[in-house]
Amino acid sequence: MSNNSNHHQVLFVDDNRDYLEAVGESFRLLSAEDWQLQVANSASQALQMIKSGDIDLVVLDVDFTDGDQFISLLHGCYPKLKMAVMTAEPTDEKRAASIAAGAGLFIEKPVSAEGIQSVFRQLCGLLHWEPSEGFQGVLRRVGLLDLVKIECVGRNSSILDLYREHSLGRIYIEDGQIIHAVCGDIFGERAFQRLLTISGGTFELHDYEQPPERTIHRPWDLILADARRLRELAEGQKFTGGFAVGGGLEAGLTAPVARAVELLIGTGRGEKIYDWQCANPAARMAMLQAIAQQAAQIVPEWQLGHFDRLEIALPTGRAVLQVHTDRMMFARFAKAEVPT
Repeated sequence: MSNNSNHHQVLFVDDNRDYLEAVGESFRLLSAEDWQLQVANSASQALQMIKSGDIDLVVLDVDFTDGDQFISLLHGCYPKLKMAVMTAEPTDEKRAASIAAGAGLFIEKPVSAEGIQSVFRQLCGLLHWEPSEGFQGVLRRVGLLDLVKIECVGRNSSILDLYREHSLGRIYIEDGQIIHAVCGDIFGERAFQRLLTISGGTFELHDYEQPPERTIHRPWDLILADARRLRELAEGQKFTGGFAVGGGLEAGLTAPVARAVELLIGTGRGEKIYDWQCANPAARMAMLQAIAQQAAQIVPEWQLGHFDRLEIALPTGRAVLQVHTDRMMFARFAKAEVPT
């Protein structure tokens, strides 16, 4: 879609008019009045406005409309129309369904001035993005995880190339299963985990071809669950003086990200599932089990609630230990380099 004026036509689809007026005015001011905002209170009204006008970007509330079905309809009728989804209740299922249906961006509704500015920047990125040959996207927070999940859920066969100034690695997906990954001279799950913790860069989706070997054999959902846990530990946290102090809406987009240097994942019974660069997995697992036992004794006595994780400051970085009834994890990160 395009228009002949010097302004960008942005359509918001939501039934909360008060919210739209407040957020819309903020977006108009942030764009230096470059955005001309239109509002639709229903999916049918939005469809009529898209048919009759030159809309550059549609921002819709997936909870209010028919969700991924409406997105799929718009994507089928107007494949060049850029769409973003906003929701007050983001979930992995909504995100995957929206992106699979054709949305270019999935965002939690902003409720603060900082959040509005962050969302505005993301919408501007989508608005000015021009597709190149093949599929291209931006490695943000869970964007790459979403894409891999979509390929696996759809039982697709594809190759995912990752770049940041130069080639970083490649992921092979065959019939919905992750079968091979390479990152430099690293192969298998270790390479996959490394690629999923990289912040910043681009990815391209290509037609499938057989890899030189198969190095990954676990089910894709288990692999992605482990990757998401590791990414949530390494990313989504702002750093002060090189140490994580919490995460916000913009975390992981502008803040430096710690570099993972060791990872161990086990069952709640203490059986090792996966380890990467772990010199003594048995000792690490024994430590996790000891912490689990201590937590089980302390938490009920002092009524502190559910034990989630323990963070340890180290001279060279930080270690994070998670203990749950079904899964335990130990991850160690080197200090992030803070830009000057």
